[in-house]
Amino acid sequence: MKLSISIPDYVQTTAKMLVDEGFECYLVGGAIRDLLLDKQPYDYDLATDALPDEMLNIFPKSVATGAKFGTVLSLTQDSKGEVHEVEVTTFRSEAEYVDGRWPSSVKFVVEIDNDLGRRDFTFNAMAIDFSIADLGGNKEEQLLNIYDPFNGITDLNMKLIRAVGTPIERFKEDGLRAFKACRLASQLEFDIEEETLKAIPRALPVAEMVSMERI
Repeated sequence: MKLSISIPDYVQTTAKMLVDEGFECYLVGGAIRDLLLDKQPYDYDLATDALPDEMLNIFPKSVATGAKFGTVLSLTQDSKGEVHEVEVTTFRSEAEYVDGRWPSSVKFVVEIDNDLGRRDFTFNAMAIDFSIADLGGNKEEQLLNIYDPFNGITDLNMKLIRAVGTPIERFKEDGLRAFKACRLASQLEFDIEEETLKAIPRALPVAEMVSMERI
């Protein structure tokens, strides 16, 4: 699906640096959800097939904030010279979660589908393909292709919070996800899809492992 969406110039610049070097780059996460709801995203996360070491060589200013998880922070200027942080993470799949918060290991992969399949809710598992976009220009609004393998746009239109794949598996992976579902339902005034809602009580033992500071 293609939609006209406004992306800040510094995000486009960060993506263009990767695309110009021959890598894939996608906007992922809650920013797409917020843009489709006409809300201002809090931040913009990118996903790429570039490895952390490759990103550190490409970005003029960057920090390896979570290299073992594939995450690099690019410090990119906008057109006014203000510096912004853009989190860029290598496509990855994850092994079993052992502490209710972090995977025991991650595996870098080359397909965006593997990366999106590990995410929490369908409307957070969409991606905008910057590899085929016109990047780096002054114009921020353009027609962009949204890759939506889990029908997140449909759930947004229906005002539904639906887990990706099997709900209990998603909640057992990360103890915060049950709380997040309830928080999003309140903030967005959405309903929680039936099977997703049923899985929340079953995930409470994992949720109890999360410290109060993280809730």
